[in-house]
Amino acid sequence: MLTIFQLVLFWVIFDVPYFGYRLFLYFLHKRDVASLKSPFVSILIPAYNEEVGIAKTLDSCLSQSYPYYEIIVINDGSKDRTADLVGGFVKKYGGHIKLINQTNKGKAKALNTGLKHARGKFVITVDADSKLHPHAIERILSKFSSDKIGAVAGNVVGISHGSLLGYIQRLEYYVVTHYLRYSQSTFGSVIITPGAFSAYRRCALRKFQEGTLTEDFDSSVKILEEDYEIVSAPDALCYTQVPLNVSDLLKQRIRWHRGGLEVLSKHLFHKRRFLVSLELFFIFFFGFYGLFPRILTFVIIPLMLLSSEGFPFLTWLLFFLGYSSFVWSINLLLAKEKDIKAYLVSPLFILYGYTIILYAILAGQILVFSKNRGWGTLQRYQT
Repeated sequence: MLTIFQLVLFWVIFDVPYFGYRLFLYFLHKRDVASLKSPFVSILIPAYNEEVGIAKTLDSCLSQSYPYYEIIVINDGSKDRTADLVGGFVKKYGGHIKLINQTNKGKAKALNTGLKHARGKFVITVDADSKLHPHAIERILSKFSSDKIGAVAGNVVGISHGSLLGYIQRLEYYVVTHYLRYSQSTFGSVIITPGAFSAYRRCALRKFQEGTLTEDFDSSVKILEEDYEIVSAPDALCYTQVPLNVSDLLKQRIRWHRGGLEVLSKHLFHKRRFLVSLELFFIFFFGFYGLFPRILTFVIIPLMLLSSEGFPFLTWLLFFLGYSSFVWSINLLLAKEKDIKAYLVSPLFILYGYTIILYAILAGQILVFSKNRGWGTLQRYQT
């Protein structure tokens, strides 16, 4: 008969090694106070059917406290008014903004088109549905404190629009930035530079990697393999749209997980620093194939309990929710989340992770063999 002790022991054995490693890096990390002169920067904005938000994205780029930059918008065959709206900005601001029109080739190719026209010593990517904080560029550039740093990941904040699903995603983004990437920054081994907002040293970025659905993940791993370091900039804020319905969320996460598996398989046997390989292993195991122990916990064990005397299903469920809520609360505390509501919705976050995200991971693993590719455009909302 399965006992509570045996169940808790299983969870502890699964979680503690990874959790302990992440805690060690988190508390070890100290922010670098960088001294950097003011180099010229190229901001690349790839766009496909972004008429809803492109104007506010450009307004946020033009309102930066950092003065030395150019903006290059790559219109990747949009079928809406994206090109017309950007053209209006070009007429108003002259050579400060450049519009490049091309046939639809995908996001990675659009970024590489922009890269060919970029004049900056540093390159910044911004999604066309995102808005930068007025000091975002100044703060992200300040993290290039040494020539070893090849890229910096910005802090992407989800815009929830008052939606519960959006709020849960905002918390998820918050924890990833302030806990996962913060700890990875200790040894310059941030694995993923988010496409929504990241900065690259031009000499470290030969090109954006093509052939996978997650060009940001792919490109950052390539930079790490060139022996550069990547750190995060928690104070460099970018506000981005998150899916507000389950259908769009599944589309997004399936693309992320499918693309992630493509990147992991592409770089599996490449040479890199040990700590980078360790982070890739953790992402691979806990982010992709770590789902199997979770399925065992969530599906197989309850079936065993139904035929086990003296261990009611409700008891298991309460322990499961209690344990998972405890782990999630620790993540929130480390991320310095002060909103009590974030802790109260932890059971909903657990349900979200064990249903929507678990399904997306499984679907991504299956669809990794599919040839169907594209931008995967989601519904946009006014901000």
